[in-house]
Amino acid sequence: MHTVDAIHTRRSVRAYQPRPVDRHLIEEILWDAAQAPTPPVSGAEPFTFVVIEGADKVALCGARALAFARASRPQGPGYAWLDQEDFSVFFDAPVVILICAVPDELGQAAFDCTRAGQNLMLSAQARGLGTCWVGSPMHWLREPMTRAELTIPDTHLAYAAFTLGYAEGTPTGKPRERPPVIWAP
Repeated sequence: MHTVDAIHTRRSVRAYQPRPVDRHLIEEILWDAAQAPTPPVSGAEPFTFVVIEGADKVALCGARALAFARASRPQGPGYAWLDQEDFSVFFDAPVVILICAVPDELGQAAFDCTRAGQNLMLSAQARGLGTCWVGSPMHWLREPMTRAELTIPDTHLAYAAFTLGYAEGTPTGKPRERPPVIWAP
């Protein structure tokens, strides 16, 4: 698949087939993700990938993340998903990939992980897999007990989480209109 086609056809997948993803394919996608450009200040290893494999393990992690979010629900808008009885944090995906980095004062780690995440999603799309960037488990993923259990290095934090697998159908989506552009004088 051409890169431009992957950009225009990628959608957030929220339903997956119960089919495992070959580890070699995951490794290739992570290799692609690691090609994201980073500035010199980020160093030689700007991010680390943590992979959670297996639908049962992923579902257990999702249930724990949901329970944590419900128990520590922040005030304010944006958390109505916590009221959905059948909400699935990881959408029954067979794989979850975390992109982690060493926190820094400038916030560069978050930018580096974001760039790697975009590469990850496009690589998966080009290889016939679906992804969804999930934000709901982020507070749980930063808990010391969770970090230890998932073997996230003590020096790192998770900045992005993605589901990965074979999509159960093709999500519909409306291509965006051309955006406003301001040409600076």
